[in-house]
Formats: sequence, structure tokens, C-alpha cells
Amino acid sequence: MKILIVIDRYDPRSDKEALKEIFEDFIENKSYFFSHWNKFEEELNRRSLDLQYRNSMVVAKEEGKIIGFGTYTLFRDYLGNDRVVIHQVLTKKEESFKKGIEEKIVRELQLYIKRTLKIDKVYYICPDSDSALRSLLIKLGVKKSKYIWYEYDI
Repeated sequence: MKILIVIDRYDPRSDKEALKEIFEDFIENKSYFFSHWNKFEEELNRRSLDLQYRNSMVVAKEEGKIIGFGTYTLFRDYLGNDRVVIHQVLTKKEESFKKGIEEKIVRELQLYIKRTLKIDKVYYICPDSDSALRSLLIKLGVKKSKYIWYEYDI
């Protein structure tokens, strides 16, 4: 029996507690960056009130239970170009294996960005060490950019 995964918009009133559980597992087991729930919750609340970002937050549900969360960030670079970064999809480590959650969420975000924002190019952050995400990006036809993100603590 194949279980259906449904992609829906994030609802801060009903989805926040389930997302908190996924967030905490994700930060511990899968994230490239570190964060605290309070910072993440503050950003969720800000995005929920911003018309531009309200629909940028999607959840994957299996039998009504949230099993994944995805979003993007839209920004304008110093040359006036609009750019979009699709962020690493939040899932619990043990729930994401072989279910296609990340792919479904990324495809939904890409479709929304193209149809609603009218932007044809998106960016992803994917360290070379994340073979699962790299495989998904290759499957989706995403190519490594000539631009490289460097960082430095000042």
C-alpha cells in the first residue's frame, strides 16, 4: 500500500507544534547551520504576516501528519536583480528515507516561484558532503553554479 504525501501551505495556528518537533530533530541530525527554535519561530511569525512570504512556506503531510517543511528566501542583490534561494527541506531523519518528501516540496516551491513570482532561476545551498541532497538536485536537473559561497568569521 502506497501512502500519499500531500503538499499544503503552512498554517501557523495548527502546524506550529508539529513543525517544532521536526525542527529540533532536523537541527540535531541534518542541518548545515545551527539555530534555536525561538529564532526560527520568530522568523515563521514574521513570514506569516508578510504577504510576500506567507505562501512561501509549505508542509508535506502523510495521513494528516506533518513530515516535512520547505521555504525559500527572496532577496534583491546590489545590482537590482531578484534572487531566490530554496532552503534545505526540514524533515526528521527517520521519516525522510525513500519517501520523496524533499523532492515534492522542492518541486512545489519551484512551481510557485515560476508561476507567482515570475522568476526563472533559483539557487540552492548544498555542501559537497550532503550526497542525498546532491543526488536530489541532480535528479531535478540542477547544476552546480559557478558561484561559490565562501565564509569568514569577523
